[in-house]
Amino acid sequence: MQSIKTFYLVFFFLYSAFSIAKEKKPNFIFFLSDDQLIADYSTYQQIFATYNPPNLTPVTDQLAKESLVFTNMFTPQPICAPSRSSLYTGLYPIRNGCFMNHQKVRKGTKSIHFALSKLGYDVSLIGKSHVGPDSVFKWDTEVVDHKNKELPISVIDTYFKNHAKPFCLFIASHYPHGPYPRNPKFPLDKVTTHQPFSDKVGIKRRAGYFDLIHKKEEEVKQVLELLDKHKLKENTVFIYSSDHGSNGGHNNLKAKYRLYDRGLRVPFIIRWPQKIKPGRTNALSNFIDIVPTFIELAGGKITQPVDGKSFVSVLKDPKEDNHKYVFAVMTQQGVLTPSVFPIRSARGKRFHYIHNFNTIEKINRDEANGKPIDPFHRIGAELNAGTPEEELYDTQKDPWELNNLASDPQYKEIKEELKSAMFKWMNEQHDFLSENGPIPYLKSKHPVDKSGRLYTCPPKLIGTIKKFEDPHKLTTPIYED
Repeated sequence: MQSIKTFYLVFFFLYSAFSIAKEKKPNFIFFLSDDQLIADYSTYQQIFATYNPPNLTPVTDQLAKESLVFTNMFTPQPICAPSRSSLYTGLYPIRNGCFMNHQKVRKGTKSIHFALSKLGYDVSLIGKSHVGPDSVFKWDTEVVDHKNKELPISVIDTYFKNHAKPFCLFIASHYPHGPYPRNPKFPLDKVTTHQPFSDKVGIKRRAGYFDLIHKKEEEVKQVLELLDKHKLKENTVFIYSSDHGSNGGHNNLKAKYRLYDRGLRVPFIIRWPQKIKPGRTNALSNFIDIVPTFIELAGGKITQPVDGKSFVSVLKDPKEDNHKYVFAVMTQQGVLTPSVFPIRSARGKRFHYIHNFNTIEKINRDEANGKPIDPFHRIGAELNAGTPEEELYDTQKDPWELNNLASDPQYKEIKEELKSAMFKWMNEQHDFLSENGPIPYLKSKHPVDKSGRLYTCPPKLIGTIKKFEDPHKLTTPIYED
């Protein structure tokens, strides 16, 4: 009888131990760099065959060898606040309300803290924030120093040492975002141009940009060393990415503030030892997928609105697909050169369609049809002279997106497919734009009827706009305030 009791006790103990081990939740670390062009990673060199940068990223390149590398990861908007807001909410910019820089999401929006805290996680941020309001972006630990650009490595060390439950930690570097050093250490004679965007004027700025990439690489190295120090590597899903692309010191690269791949396509390297097999995947994915993916990996179910889709199936089989299309938005109002020039795009695995809503082409057409032209709309179009209304690129043959195929009859069907998908998505998002509809003036930090640091409003037009629309009220809210 005693032996039977002993057997059951041993069985119960082993079963319990197995269950606990099985249910052990992974930690998440998401290291986010700021403003680094994807072409400046050796890991992604094969995509940009015409550009041979110096070895700028030895740490992330080594990490990539231990990880699954996503070659088709995108941010939905190539500026800081909208990109991060989508990353933390799983919602595209129009739906969460942050589709201009320095703008907050709608009150009541649910962030990743809401999702993971219910699953027993500590959800924290160390480094750059650039999101709001605080009622949405809650953090169990938040360490943000706006004066000191350096990551507080000692704080991260203490965080790892004192963690008492599973954690999701976003480590947001300020680098390599400018301002760039005036006296860069990187040798000027070794500075490369982002071909074919040759720009001799920017050599010193690019050297400074390369300097800051080095600083960011050192930060990644220190964080990885801390994981080893605290024996957290094996049960931690470690992700490295960048919030969007950068002009990298160039005057004419047009990565930031536009919807080309060089602004939207981001590095994405994910490591989980013994769980995710190293390699590469070309699954089409987006920052909006992070929240649902983390929820699934943590063993939970999605209980909040998200636009994204979990890519756990891709982590198991890199040949799996995730999205047929991903989408992007840009609103030039609200940036340092606040012109009326909204843009939307739809990206398939190979082809990329871009629609510019206020071009010279459109102004001339409207004028020919007798439609009165608002002076600020004309200014916005003229500031972007040379940009066509429609753009279509074969990103496989043309990764820098220089050969516009939109008017080529051979690609008409592809263009119409992507265009139709984009306008359908815009309607579902309750976008305030339509193909031939009005383009409103938006309340922002940089209104178009005032001069700023990089924009001069004609004196006779200063202060002449009578009504600016509230961006949150202009689009249909998905939550009650």
